[in-house]
Amino acid sequence: MKRYQALLTLTALSVTLGACSNLERSRDLSNPQVSGNTLAQQVCSTCHGGTHMSANGNSINPTYPNLAGQQAEYLQTELQEFHDQTRKDKMAKDYMWGLSSRLTTEQMKSIAEYYAHQKPLPNPNQSNPALVAAGQKLFAEGVSDKGVPACASCHGANAEGNGPIPRLAGQHANYLYKQLMIFNSDAGRENHPEALERPHGAAMENISHGLDDLQKHQVAAYLQSLR
Repeated sequence: MKRYQALLTLTALSVTLGACSNLERSRDLSNPQVSGNTLAQQVCSTCHGGTHMSANGNSINPTYPNLAGQQAEYLQTELQEFHDQTRKDKMAKDYMWGLSSRLTTEQMKSIAEYYAHQKPLPNPNQSNPALVAAGQKLFAEGVSDKGVPACASCHGANAEGNGPIPRLAGQHANYLYKQLMIFNSDAGRENHPEALERPHGAAMENISHGLDDLQKHQVAAYLQSLR
């Protein structure tokens, strides 16, 4: 009898540990018991990770944004917008709507906190020094005759962001330029809110619209160069 009870105990323990192990490695986005930390490491790292899918949030592919060191409040807001399908740019629809559709508020908060605590690494992509120099001036001074304020006035002297304002330092220039173009397009849609691709980006619409194409590339190159 004692041997039988011991066997039952070991079997129950094995099942329990197996369940824990499965949850810790789960890629199930529809399971609310899977932690945000696990989802960040097992799912998000596919696009937002480094070599060998490392889950540090430093994306090696310039198509996907770096998340390491990003402001947690900003990340959680963006995840909620993907979940609610209110952010409508093409990449949001193609990549994030489906992935975030079943995430719980707690999971989104946990994912945001996970990436906020990852260490940003220097961006390996090299920018043209001339673009970087011009972008630094734009970031620090803005374009007064176009009503474009200094980027630093909101994003911080080192582009570290604050709360709902995102960190831009070290972000991929390719990604930043595309976002600036989205804000630029939204600037002409104020009377049609249903057509806005990033409806919560109103503060950036006129700013982006006030920069010409070269200036967008310049400021994006400068931000990519920051550490």
